[in-house]
Amino acid sequence: MLNSSRPAIRVLHITDTLGSGGKERQLIELLRGFNKIDGFVNELVVLSDTIHYDEVGTLGIKIHIFRRSRKWDFRIFEKLYGVAKRYRPNIIYSWESMCSVYASPIALLFGSALINGMIRYAPLVLNLKDQAYRRLLLTAPFSTVILANSLAGLRAFRVDGQKGLCIHNGFNFNRISDLPDVNAVKRSLEIRTSHVVGMIARFHRQKDYSTFFKAAKLLCSERKDITFVAVGEGPDLESFRERLKSDSQANIRILGVSKRVEEIVKTFSVGVLVTDTRYHGEGIANAILEYMALEKPVIATDAAGNREIVKDGENGFLIPFGDENALALRIREIVDRPDVGSAFGRAGRALVEQKFGIEQMVQKHVELFRRLASGNRAL
Repeated sequence: MLNSSRPAIRVLHITDTLGSGGKERQLIELLRGFNKIDGFVNELVVLSDTIHYDEVGTLGIKIHIFRRSRKWDFRIFEKLYGVAKRYRPNIIYSWESMCSVYASPIALLFGSALINGMIRYAPLVLNLKDQAYRRLLLTAPFSTVILANSLAGLRAFRVDGQKGLCIHNGFNFNRISDLPDVNAVKRSLEIRTSHVVGMIARFHRQKDYSTFFKAAKLLCSERKDITFVAVGEGPDLESFRERLKSDSQANIRILGVSKRVEEIVKTFSVGVLVTDTRYHGEGIANAILEYMALEKPVIATDAAGNREIVKDGENGFLIPFGDENALALRIREIVDRPDVGSAFGRAGRALVEQKFGIEQMVQKHVELFRRLASGNRAL
């Protein structure tokens, strides 16, 4: 029951989409976590009708879907104004750079604290050609807090220490509490090898699928006990499918988008997340949290936020960008030495439990929301 002597803290979340991305997963998990906490009311604005996470409808919150006709759709200001006038949010929480542009004048008009949560990655090179950086410069003066999911992200975007705050992503272990048997999943996917090496990521230039598939081809040319799988959607999905089709590699599979991500990861011997650092630097990647929660050793590109979670030689390996030989070498090392893979998996699980659980993420948001709603806006 809510404490009747104190009004609930009203939070208005604004996101561009509820597609199948890690940021969207974090938003859903945060809203789910707040269902168990008294003293808060959440509403959600989605600026498209892309809803991959159907469970958002079970969270018991009011959802507004405002479809944009273009990126700069001035009708959105009017619609947000209408919601804010009725709802009177104490806090507006923007999850995207463009959402922060829309939210800034609304927060100013209604005296709401603005959480600018657009920083979900850590670019290695930052300049005014970066659209997100330009939007950050535009919206920073209106932002009460500039929130990132990694310390690397705050450093990369050169965020003022008085406004910058890091809250790491959190993993909900309930997602993996009742998964089907590994062998049953492998049979359903027609995987017959003893090992599975997988990568969960969007097919986009930010993710280095080229290196993943090159390493896969190297290993498949010398051994038949590994199946490589890639899971994700994105603009480059079909081009990679066409390239793979021409190579006729039976043990390299592109599964595309899937709502069975956790059970697929459970089949892995190794979880891979390689990034094209020319275009992207990871924050705290949800894929890595998923691998570690399921006790899978991790191989990731040595850059940005990956260093905050992958401890080289302890719970996985960090490799240079674009080095398929290093990736193949590390995969060999793990699959040929089960003791190494098991030790890495246990260490990764322990780290997620200690520092990256959903409870930690929700509690840090509770503390932030209460502080902002009380008028204490100093970090």
